Amino acid sequence: MEKIHVDIKSDGNSRSSEIISDLRTATEALFYPMQMCGFLDESDSMHLCPHMERRQPCPHLFEDKTVNETAYHNTLERERKASLRVYFSHANISLYLT
Repeated sequence: MEKIHVDIKSDGNSRSSEIISDLRTATEALFYPMQMCGFLDESDSMHLCPHMERRQPCPHLFEDKTVNETAYHNTLERERKASLRVYFSHANISLYLT
């Protein structure tokens, strides 16, 4: 899976949004016609899990409740055909596109 690193910096008091829906809008506009198929918020250990959507146990969590990134990437590649990961370093969030 290809990874694109987006690093937004400001030399003033302005701050970039860290809201997933805002990042999704920007990402889908940049990489149209691709669409988001998953996300990983590393700060809060949250992710959009296909297994949990089917009411199955999540196989991506370690015992300390952090997300196993490799297992999550593999699941999205296999089940959602994800081919692009866009990582926003200012928010510590990855969006996955298909």
